[in-house]
Amino acid sequence: MIENLRICLNAVLPLFIYIVIGVMIRRTGMMNSQENKRMNRILFTFFYPVLLFGNIYNADLSVVFNAKLVVFAISFIVISVLVISFVIVRIEDNDASRGAMIHAIYRSNFVLMGIMIVQNIFGKPGLPTAAMMVTFVVPCFNFIAVILLEHFRGGKADIGTVALKVLRNPLIIGAAAGLVVCLTGIKIPGIAAGVIEGMSEATMPMALIMLGVSFDPSVITSRGRSIMICVLGRLVIVPMIGLPIAALMGFRGAEFVTLLIMMASPTAVSSFPMAVAMDSDGEIAGSAVMISTPLSCITLFLWLFIFKTLGIY
Repeated sequence: MIENLRICLNAVLPLFIYIVIGVMIRRTGMMNSQENKRMNRILFTFFYPVLLFGNIYNADLSVVFNAKLVVFAISFIVISVLVISFVIVRIEDNDASRGAMIHAIYRSNFVLMGIMIVQNIFGKPGLPTAAMMVTFVVPCFNFIAVILLEHFRGGKADIGTVALKVLRNPLIIGAAAGLVVCLTGIKIPGIAAGVIEGMSEATMPMALIMLGVSFDPSVITSRGRSIMICVLGRLVIVPMIGLPIAALMGFRGAEFVTLLIMMASPTAVSSFPMAVAMDSDGEIAGSAVMISTPLSCITLFLWLFIFKTLGIY
């Protein structure tokens, strides 16, 4: 029991510490919101793609790729969206709020949380599984988000436009490039490989610190009911339903933990700017991110501890 507790604390506590460092940086005034946005853009455009590229490039895809895992993850996302939509349209009247709430509940911060927690538990051998899943999960999240938010603002999403936007996503470009280089057997020169490794190691700590810098309690408004539905749905209800199913399906080790992070991590930071850009309810979207992120340090620990104690990973 004590060993399980130690493993789960080691997985989650560093995330909390990085976020607290970011909050302290914000409170001291060393970085303002505009600088934070620019830094997040740099991370998203350059560092994340390099991280994914490096993890996939160094992977043995014949061992890492698991069609069952990919099909299960995508199927779970699609079914979750359908069920969440069915519930939300019956408890919320405003279309803009409906779109924001469904988006906040189904779309997790899988890229940011997943890779770091898998690494904290399994070390570098576990990273290729998480990186491989990003290649499939991120496009799925993006496709659904555009179609969903477009529907609730009364428009009609053009599939070709959506596909083009997804293909231009830096995360997809980085992961796809890693796949191409890995499958073709191209060898990266030593100096370039060193740069890739250095950028990869810096990505997750910096991203979590920037997440802490962006934490602004004033964004949390009086929309308590809708926000709490989003937070409970994202951190408790979705994993409570999905994780036992994943365990029953036979997923173990890094594969199960990757699914756990996909299901139980907080609302994706990108859901806020996307909601605003597509005329959805930005207050609900932003507040869901702000509240679910710090709370997830507690809930993720509990989910990890429960399934570690049960011997699932």
